[in-house]
Amino acid sequence: MSNQAAGAGYWTCGPLDFEQAEYQARIRAIRSEMELRGAEMLLVDQIDHLAYLFGYLATAARYQAALIPVEGEPWLIVRELDLGTFLDQSWSRSYETFADDEDSHARVTSAIARLAPKSLAIEKDSNILTIARLNQIRAGNPGMEIVDFSGVIWQHRLIKSPAELAYIRRAADIADHIVTAGAGSIKAGVSDRDSLAAMYEVSIRHGADNTRAAILGRMTGVDALIGGVTGAPWVQGERVFLEATPQYRGYSARLVRPVLVGKTAAADVELARQMIAIQDRQIAAMVPGANGGDIDAICRGEVLRQGLKTVFTQITGYTLGYQAVPRVSDHTRIMAPGQTWSFEPNMVFHVVLHTPQLAFSETVVVTETGPERLSRLPRAILSE
Repeated sequence: MSNQAAGAGYWTCGPLDFEQAEYQARIRAIRSEMELRGAEMLLVDQIDHLAYLFGYLATAARYQAALIPVEGEPWLIVRELDLGTFLDQSWSRSYETFADDEDSHARVTSAIARLAPKSLAIEKDSNILTIARLNQIRAGNPGMEIVDFSGVIWQHRLIKSPAELAYIRRAADIADHIVTAGAGSIKAGVSDRDSLAAMYEVSIRHGADNTRAAILGRMTGVDALIGGVTGAPWVQGERVFLEATPQYRGYSARLVRPVLVGKTAAADVELARQMIAIQDRQIAAMVPGANGGDIDAICRGEVLRQGLKTVFTQITGYTLGYQAVPRVSDHTRIMAPGQTWSFEPNMVFHVVLHTPQLAFSETVVVTETGPERLSRLPRAILSE
């Protein structure tokens, strides 16, 4: 199939997030999985995965997708209004476009019919492939076998390349600046909205490229990190958590620190010491080959034994990497009871521990020689 004419002014893309060779290696790995499952073609519509394989951050306003054959050039169906973005971001030049007054689902269905695979792999866990969309594809391609490809690309994304790790390191540096700015702004009488604004200003100035780069909230005795601002001023003695969630080139790092408005009591210093010591033990055990459930138990068991919580219903860590809507967190791997997966080098995690009084978290990369914490901020209560 011939390429859609892009025009001379559109041929050159902007700087790619990764070298062509890295994208091609990702495509080859996915094709190997397709062959193992007996799929002639793969439908990719999950936004994260269009970015991972093609560099293109699509919007979910209209249905857009890529078709990857076992052999030959992938074919993308792109919204015409997004064509400039696609050509700027992606290495691919094999595509067709649709106008906003067209049925984009029908265009994807007809593209599949035109390429006529006998078997089509789909990600049944895609946030974008609705039941109605799948039914339309089935109806337009009678007799075509559907192969479940759920989880495959998510798992391929777990092991980060050196370039991906560099982006996460940059995001972690931005997170340090965000939390520092937030902590410096929290004083009695200052509006919570002004504190959040200070965090967002720093995120933009230091290079974050996402719009949800910071969260803060009052800790009201509930064992949950529930963010939000009301415009109310901080009051002496209030407990606050600051969470930085910046992305750089789409890759996320996360960091949580507690702040007390006013002076810090000795009891809070001791609680922080206990929590940090427990979490430090957990992080130190995140080595290649360690079991996800066992690493969770280090934190969970000690928190309950020391009485820092009476009930522990949360996970203690989860996957970090490329982040796209509609998912706000990636739980491809979680640290929780019963998890049997193993840590591998170049996996990255957000490790979280909170009680009703205080909260701490870190971005941690697993290396060949052990864990590395990417934040450089002190592990302490950040207060006046």
